Amino acid sequence: MIASMDFDFIRILLAVGMLSSASFLDIRRREVSDLLWVVFGILALVVYVLEFANGITFDLLTTAVPISIAVAISFGVYKSGLFGGADALALIMVAVILPTFDGRFMNQILPGGSEFLLHSITPLIVLSNAVILSLSQIGFNVASNAKYAWKNPGKLFDGLEHEPLSKKIVASAIGYKTSSKPSYAFPIEHTVDGRRQFSFTPGYAETAEYESRSNVWVTPGTPFLVFMLAGFVTMFVVGDVSALIFSDISSFFG
Repeated sequence: MIASMDFDFIRILLAVGMLSSASFLDIRRREVSDLLWVVFGILALVVYVLEFANGITFDLLTTAVPISIAVAISFGVYKSGLFGGADALALIMVAVILPTFDGRFMNQILPGGSEFLLHSITPLIVLSNAVILSLSQIGFNVASNAKYAWKNPGKLFDGLEHEPLSKKIVASAIGYKTSSKPSYAFPIEHTVDGRRQFSFTPGYAETAEYESRSNVWVTPGTPFLVFMLAGFVTMFVVGDVSALIFSDISSFFG
């Protein structure tokens, strides 16, 4: 008979394999085939069947609730334009493959790991971890802008001098000024009546067009799937990053 812990390991491998494959395809082609989700969906179903055949029971409620939450969030964020279709399907499939996570498996391997958890709903942990980890792009943007300013003194905000300081600060955090044609990046400036202006309104993820000009302000088009993969891995090593941050803040003020 296969132990419950072995199935946990299988589920983890499936989720990592799925997110790794999707991230690779999204980086290479900025497109993920629906076939990938179908294949991993079938594999997840096989795992459920094998668990049942091995006498391992599970609470339908603890499976249905995380999947329902993932579907609701994915649909809402997708309709808002912040998620692409692949991002939405990835979050749903994470919930299908591993609905809940309590740190038991990784604590067998890394004692003390994954202890920071506010709840056990996997898709919510992965999503919050991914959002927090995506903020690392701010460091990249600041470094890129510093490099541009050093190579082109006084030209960082060339043509945008009239914009308020607040907008310049936001632009420097969420984007950078490119000195050459960017590979995959979205514009955060536009021209109105011949005058350049910053524009931070996010475009619709599925239809937004990449910038092809140089010496304009852009925001990186790094696939969110990459951060979801990082968020999933982080869940096992650390747990819920938001819980860790909350714990540190509570300790600081406590």
